[in-house]
Amino acid sequence: MLSKADRRAATPFRQALSGLALTLLLAACGTPRDFSVYQETIAEFQKATDQTATVALEYVHGINDVERENELKLLREDPDRLLDARKLATPVLTAEALRARDRTFSVLKQYTQMLADLADSDASERWKAASERTAAAAELLIEDLSNVAPSLASLPITDAISPLRTISNVIAKEIIDAKRARALDAAIEKAAPAIQDISALLREDLEFVIQQRDTLKQQEISQLSIEYAQAQQLGNEPVRLAKLREIDQKIRARKEGLITLQSVLQTLDQFDAAHDSLLRYARSDKGPQDLYDLVAIVRNYAATAEEVFAAFKKAGDASS
Repeated sequence: MLSKADRRAATPFRQALSGLALTLLLAACGTPRDFSVYQETIAEFQKATDQTATVALEYVHGINDVERENELKLLREDPDRLLDARKLATPVLTAEALRARDRTFSVLKQYTQMLADLADSDASERWKAASERTAAAAELLIEDLSNVAPSLASLPITDAISPLRTISNVIAKEIIDAKRARALDAAIEKAAPAIQDISALLREDLEFVIQQRDTLKQQEISQLSIEYAQAQQLGNEPVRLAKLREIDQKIRARKEGLITLQSVLQTLDQFDAAHDSLLRYARSDKGPQDLYDLVAIVRNYAATAEEVFAAFKKAGDASS
């Protein structure tokens, strides 16, 4: 993960570089309506969404391991602790629930891929194929969510069934023979409510994962605080100082962990902002300022997603 100093140094430079590249790119356009800039922007939007989904799903899949490792740690540290095998064997999220989240993120990725396919070619058959793939994926996910509804009843992701049905119907019935620019506008505008709903549900779901992880960290700090107080009362200075160091380390680790997880949540926020900018552009007159605003917002999302993904990969490589 990037250090604070690295982020402070990198972010202004990245923003300045991005701004310069954006200015040069738009200046190079032969016309304010140059479709190539729009194509590149949608491609960046798609890549950023793929990266965001990769990192977010890794944390969602890790939720069961975090709980299990915490229980094993407590058993190792306390010889008098009663063994409850259910805490080791019962997952927070079932395999079916995890699969539903995989497929929900997959629909977002396939939606952005569909936009990229449409932007990349005038061929109506290619647009039709992309539409049909996304519609089929949405239908399969609807079936998955319906089958595991009881196990998902207490989690917000259950409500994804409704917007996914909207996506399935809209994309499958979109105008096949429309020019790609008009078809893009129509697809974005019609699918926007469903995409916004899914994004909100996924963000709420990720907040649940963050809260679950942070609760365990706070419990560890609370236990160390009790042990610190006991050593203080007994006048055991070496143990007191050792516990103080542990508390400091745990607080630092909790802070760093929250920064990492919040950065993932931030990319979902920026996904919303980027998709909103696509929607505004679809409804606009597509003048130079409209295009500039779109590219600036999407590139900010893409840069953040790239930074979070790179930090995630670096952390994974360091631990392997």
